[in-house]
Amino acid sequence: MSKFDVKDRLDALMYSAYNVISDVIFGLDFESKNLVRRNMAFKNINDGKRCFILGTGPSLRTLTESQVDKLKSEVLFGVNSFYKSNFASLLTPKYYTLIDNLYWEGLSGTFAEVVEKYSDNPPVFITDPRAKGIVSGLSLDKDSIYIYSKKYPVKEMSSEIAKNVYAAMNCISYSILVAIYMGFKEVYLLGCDYNAFCSAGAGHCYDDKDEIKENPYNLAFYLKFYWITTEFHYLIAKLANKEGVRVVNLTPGSLLDAYPRKPASGVI
Repeated sequence: MSKFDVKDRLDALMYSAYNVISDVIFGLDFESKNLVRRNMAFKNINDGKRCFILGTGPSLRTLTESQVDKLKSEVLFGVNSFYKSNFASLLTPKYYTLIDNLYWEGLSGTFAEVVEKYSDNPPVFITDPRAKGIVSGLSLDKDSIYIYSKKYPVKEMSSEIAKNVYAAMNCISYSILVAIYMGFKEVYLLGCDYNAFCSAGAGHCYDDKDEIKENPYNLAFYLKFYWITTEFHYLIAKLANKEGVRVVNLTPGSLLDAYPRKPASGVI
């Protein structure tokens, strides 16, 4: 057994114990527990339907006018800064994932900006309980989805978002898990280039010059983050197969290989 195998086994034991403690803490956190239990209202509400998760990769710009028109009638998930893209005025997400801690810290105004962008029909937010105060201040007439994810995935993922679930690290990952919980049977990924580690975070479907100026991350961070996130995607793919959900990556040139890939032209 190599030293790497030993480390992996020790990590698994440590995280398994950590997950038990996490569940105990969640059981005693009545406020968070009551908040995420409200997610039960979203269980299987889109049973048998299909949805599209729109990442913010530059490949999103390759969508044709015809494809954009077809997407207008689909159930869409937006993430992060999608609302800054040229597509934001053409495509209205029904759900919007803002799960990074930046969105209830330095970028807390993003929620209000998203609501302003889609003022005629604001999306349902998918976020962390720590953002509840910010979202509540928007006086929305629809419930948000709050994800309490304090466990570390060792061998599995869970889409049971009315409980303490495993951390998924990435907005696309969380969006897929929520889609599974909602009963979608076909989940298509667009704009999920999955290659920011090749360009120090540069390259989106919107103007990201200001973001890059503030970027504090180096190659080591990106490689570590992508390695962990990729392992989590493999677990999500395993869960999707178990639940009979077809997750397909329609992103041209995407490096994300956890899900089968297919040209967007074959679907939209």
